Amino acid sequence: FNSGVHKAYTLFWVLGTAGAMQIPVIGMQPVRSLEQMGPMLVCIGYQVLAFCDSVRRRSPKMDTSAFIMFRIRAMAFLIFGLVVIAFVLYPTGYFGPLSSRIRGLFVKHTKTGNPLVDSVAEHQPANPSMYGAYLHLPLNFVLHGGLVSLWNRNNGFYFLMLYGFIAEHFSGKM
Repeated sequence: FNSGVHKAYTLFWVLGTAGAMQIPVIGMQPVRSLEQMGPMLVCIGYQVLAFCDSVRRRSPKMDTSAFIMFRIRAMAFLIFGLVVIAFVLYPTGYFGPLSSRIRGLFVKHTKTGNPLVDSVAEHQPANPSMYGAYLHLPLNFVLHGGLVSLWNRNNGFYFLMLYGFIAEHFSGKM
């Protein structure tokens, strides 16, 4: 757990979600759509981890093993609470289904009747030669930059590695 990442992500999620919810077309979708609940759950998880750290700072007698058990109990309580909330809200139809765009990333394309979704979902995976054509020099420096970054691993390094993996995965899908 890193308090800097906690503050940055919390600020990012709260301001981004509040700003997006001001647009009438979006409305409450960030807290109702299944595909957008992942970021909200990450934010809630960060709040629990921050709470655990603040409790540890206030009680200096808590050793490492007690802190680990406290953190496990706090996360178990969070998971239990989220499951209870899901069981209460699911029958009411609160949660929306995954959109056609998201389903199109993970399952073979079937016609939805929506021309925009169909045109996006029919895209073919990227041709490997296109990476060289469009990313010529930066593509050559990725390996060198990654090797240099291995010596100074920090949050930025992990973000770039995760971002690169996700971008490579989805560019192979569409």
